[in-house]
Amino acid sequence: MDRRTEACPPAPPRPLPLKQSWVRQSASMQSQPTNSGASASLVLEQSLQHLSSTSGTEQSMPCGISSESFRPQGPLNTTQVAVDLALYMELWDKVVYDDALLWAMFDGPTCVQVPESLHDGSSWVNWPQESARDSAVLRWFFNDIVPLLPLVSRAHTMQYLALEKTDLLLRCAAPNSMLRTYWAQVRVVGRVRSNRDKDGRDKTLVQLATYVRELFSAQPQRCWALGFTLCGSVMRVYRFDRSGAVVSTPIDIHKEPLMFIKAMAGFVAMDASAIGFDPSIRWHRVNIVDSRIGWHQVNSFRLADTDGCDADDGHTEEFDTAHPDSSETIYDPTVSFVERHQPEPFIWANGNRYRIDPSFIVSRYAIATRGTVCWRARPYDAPADSPWEYVVKDQWRAEEWSVEGDFLSVIARATRGLPEYIWHTDVRVAGNTVDVANYVRGGLIHGTASTPTTPPRLTITSKNLYHTAPDIQMQNRIKTRLIMRPLGLPLLSFTSYKHLLLALIDAIRGHQHMYREHRIVHRDLSMNNILLYANPGPPYGFLIDFDFAVARSGTELSGAEFVGTFKYMSIDVLSRCLRGPHAPQHDLESFYYVLLDIAIYYDGRGHRRAPLPRHTVFVDPVEENAPSIAALAKSCYLDPYQFAMRVLPTIAPEAHCIVEVLDDWRALIAGWQLRLRPSGVRLGPGIMDEHSVADRMYNDVLKVLEIGVEALG
Repeated sequence: MDRRTEACPPAPPRPLPLKQSWVRQSASMQSQPTNSGASASLVLEQSLQHLSSTSGTEQSMPCGISSESFRPQGPLNTTQVAVDLALYMELWDKVVYDDALLWAMFDGPTCVQVPESLHDGSSWVNWPQESARDSAVLRWFFNDIVPLLPLVSRAHTMQYLALEKTDLLLRCAAPNSMLRTYWAQVRVVGRVRSNRDKDGRDKTLVQLATYVRELFSAQPQRCWALGFTLCGSVMRVYRFDRSGAVVSTPIDIHKEPLMFIKAMAGFVAMDASAIGFDPSIRWHRVNIVDSRIGWHQVNSFRLADTDGCDADDGHTEEFDTAHPDSSETIYDPTVSFVERHQPEPFIWANGNRYRIDPSFIVSRYAIATRGTVCWRARPYDAPADSPWEYVVKDQWRAEEWSVEGDFLSVIARATRGLPEYIWHTDVRVAGNTVDVANYVRGGLIHGTASTPTTPPRLTITSKNLYHTAPDIQMQNRIKTRLIMRPLGLPLLSFTSYKHLLLALIDAIRGHQHMYREHRIVHRDLSMNNILLYANPGPPYGFLIDFDFAVARSGTELSGAEFVGTFKYMSIDVLSRCLRGPHAPQHDLESFYYVLLDIAIYYDGRGHRRAPLPRHTVFVDPVEENAPSIAALAKSCYLDPYQFAMRVLPTIAPEAHCIVEVLDDWRALIAGWQLRLRPSGVRLGPGIMDEHSVADRMYNDVLKVLEIGVEALG
């Protein structure tokens, strides 16, 4: 579900909202210079209450509802309970607890010592009483633990905010930076609670996942995101990826003080690879001050040489490319946020380099998902003021699904209504495919048994997500990269309703070409998957995002039947009555819902109407039994009387000029429902084959749209 735009400048980084009661800033602390030129500092921030609107970006899905439904778009009016429930549903059957190997990332020698004045051999001396508030634990952390950490910074200020609910974030910040923190500079997230009974609870994990979702959204190039919880003296570390999360075994920080210190120091000192950033996205950093300093290797990260440890000033990042450059390093967006003077990152593709604009076009607001992100791109040696003419699309496709690039590679150049294919691949690092099962989780053995599709109720004390690896069946995901062009504009950038109809005609012709010439059906039509050309046409629009496409000519069809973007799903898909594979008629029906959605909820300039009209055809995807309710609503409003009396009054005044188009298209869909089986085969006398039926439907829809264009003059 890509949304590519050049019409509007990239949105500024989203700051973390703060509700501070009082602030204490300790004195600046000096330590060794870092090779990043920026300082990594532990910053205490508040619990993020991202209350969001259900009218946000629609999500494409093979099944279920993900937290993408709650992406903040405007007024924050969704209850935190609803947001937590969506994340809980998203992570159900996707969390592995008690993986002791996660602690191995902190193995190795360390210069950190635990002084007897702070730990008496059995417990931390200044540890708060059991009845203390969460803020007391954080005060202890900053007073006793932070001074022990070999912070890799030149000069920084530790910032402590005491709040009613408190948590820790590790950010990359410039010396003497302002208090405000942006998600683009956050590296690790953590939750601190004074009550040890909260360890392992669903609520604890879901609340941490709320932060992780923000990280993946602001830094979509992540292969994983790290976090931790400290519930009383019980600590766990977490690694979230696009298939869910792996949680460590617990440690008691009183009994294992050195491991606790090594973990907190390790988070600070991790390099771009260990922290989870994509090794295939590179950059050439310039004007780095004191870049070669004393480091020593600690497994997958380095600690600053503050106490005379043996140093290793070599660079250990490794990337499998046809033309490696010794000055290349893994792109770190948190450092880039601080060092704004650095050049754009780049990728290798088929022996060529492409610069990418770090202010990505679109990213997914969810964790266990494809994690689609699109970047503007241009040739590496192109002038700095040259336009971004390519789109680089990265995503984590499910292993069992077809590869989008395989579908697009069959498109002939200059085919109307479709993008131009350039190149695609499964991303590889050091000769190994970047996937969740092996690259991220290191071959962790999962189970094969399936769990109930409907999870038990989420409560304050529930531990329904608590399962070990043998109980969890993992969906492996593989990182894929696709390059194509042109760089389109959102469909809502239409300049007139005539322009909108012309763009739909082009997209439908592209859809028809894929089916007629290659027997490929899209299966995920949505507003975001139809783009406009930047220059006024012809051509006017084109169809993108073939992630869920299927080849009808194949003997086996990959993936589930219930796929697509919920709002635009056809009646047959919603009611799960497909007796055959997904047919063109279902996508043509989805095209109709795209136009109807725009006519109802947007004005003639493509802006969302306020206030919104009452809902009729479209229902909330988070309602119980939402698919069946949505199918019933759409079926009901195919009736001409119901459509005229209930739907037409909700259409924007500016869109009345396309009412006849909407009504005629509605009548076509109603006729298909009466005359065709779900498989697309005609009933009664004069039976036609599937391809003849499809051609007739394409022609009927195109005729309705063309008549509408003529009527608009």
